[in-house]
Amino acid sequence: MTKTPGSLMRAEIAEQPDRWLDLIRTQKDAIDEAAALITVERPEMLVMIARGSSDHAARYAQYLAQQMLEIPVQLSTPATVTVHGAALRYPAAVALAISQSGESPDLIETARSCQRAGVSLITFTNNPQSALARLGDVQVDLSAGVERSVAATKTYTAELLALLLTLARVVGRSWESLTAEVDKAVAVARGLVRGECDGGLVEGLATTRRALIVGRGYSMSSAQESALKLMETSAIAASGWSASDATHGPLGQIEPRVPVIALTSVPEGRESVQAFALAAHQLGGAVHTFGPAVEGLSAVEPVLTESHDVWSPLIPLLEIIPIQRLALSLSLWLGRDPDSPAGLNKLTKTT
Repeated sequence: MTKTPGSLMRAEIAEQPDRWLDLIRTQKDAIDEAAALITVERPEMLVMIARGSSDHAARYAQYLAQQMLEIPVQLSTPATVTVHGAALRYPAAVALAISQSGESPDLIETARSCQRAGVSLITFTNNPQSALARLGDVQVDLSAGVERSVAATKTYTAELLALLLTLARVVGRSWESLTAEVDKAVAVARGLVRGECDGGLVEGLATTRRALIVGRGYSMSSAQESALKLMETSAIAASGWSASDATHGPLGQIEPRVPVIALTSVPEGRESVQAFALAAHQLGGAVHTFGPAVEGLSAVEPVLTESHDVWSPLIPLLEIIPIQRLALSLSLWLGRDPDSPAGLNKLTKTT
């Protein structure tokens, strides 16, 4: 039977609200065990081990943990271990390894290196039988179900949620309050997964084959993940930045009609994203806001309204959904199959 291009990605985007509920339903004990390990060890820092979309989830967790736990968070550089052969020493630390497959050799070896240095390991994977998961002192199963499209969607948002729930439990948030917050996000997500993409933005991206995406704080990971989704599904030159970093150089690439996507849904840092959007508009960029509109510019995708009252750390799970839909629509517009982009595989093993 012939598969319709994009059918897997479309279905997996739509699944996300239910997969978030599955994660809470099935992983409370594992998340509590992970939170207890962090609480007992009283680390001076956390170490994040990840690649690709999971690295964007790690960046999100870096902002979360530094804000919630008030300790520094290091994003590991696996090549330090696998290419340069360094044996790092750590202060009191806990490592969080994040991987959809749990089978990439460089992540596995980086995790082992941390353990050899006396660092406890928590793993977040969508395959509890994977080599990485089996290394963990604690394992958290993302519970996203099998993901068949090469472009990660439901596994990415499951990673965000699992990391948020773990850190929230460390600081004492009750399951009752967390479940109530997730239920509100699920209600919004059910509408977002059914939304339609702006045809003008799709056509603009198809014509220019370029895009610049900016966010700030929690939304920086969304900007990076958005760029990756557009690159891997549609072969366009896209980059994702903090609005502050983008002001230092990437703003210079803005020319007339170049698409710029400004992620304005997260309140913290919104002003700097809006300021960048206006600067890009003044240079002739085709600015599209995903979130509250910037004065003088219209919002392509409102994402949230004031009545939704979604907890700020959950907004990245929501704001990425319209971008996932956009990547799907653009890929199909260009005659491609986002489920199987040329040259890419679902399981990527890097060393």
